[in-house]
Amino acid sequence: MKSMRQESVGLAVAYIVYGLVCGFGLLISSVMFLVYYFSWLHRAIANLRILTKPDFSPIGAIVLTLIPIIGFVLHFWIFNDMVGCQEKCMEERGILKGRFPKKLLVAWFFTTLAVVVLMFKHSDMTVLNVIQNLFFVTSIGLYIKFLTFYIAQERELFQYHTETLFRKRVDEAIRERDIQRAADMLREKE
Repeated sequence: MKSMRQESVGLAVAYIVYGLVCGFGLLISSVMFLVYYFSWLHRAIANLRILTKPDFSPIGAIVLTLIPIIGFVLHFWIFNDMVGCQEKCMEERGILKGRFPKKLLVAWFFTTLAVVVLMFKHSDMTVLNVIQNLFFVTSIGLYIKFLTFYIAQERELFQYHTETLFRKRVDEAIRERDIQRAADMLREKE
């Protein structure tokens, strides 16, 4: 800073402040994303546990996903289990319209693995950096694609489940009304 000219000191301070604001914004948005994502994961597994028995508990899935490096592999396993449980429930109820594209899940796994491998390969080669960035963008796109498919099926399954519960309650209310009506008729006859 001492060697800088007087007019560039203001520019340097502005650049430092800009960097701090951007860094703080990235930190806050990352924390918000993690909270939102882990609350979704918890809810998704808790909802599945209403209908079936997945291999993981909601808290267990979150804790396993948070383990550095191994959590990535475990997340693949957790999501694969969620998909299997969801498809089984939908198949039992006869509402399965399309199978989950497991090829996308496997492609995401290997694409993300390639990103991690290329990330630790220190090189000044811009070709490797471009490839890493392409894999990174592809990995995000694949994750969004299969997560969207999973959420659409999740909505359909729980809409069906909610309608089934509603029908059961209506049938129970009608049955109780019929029983009350029959009891009233017996009282009138006596």
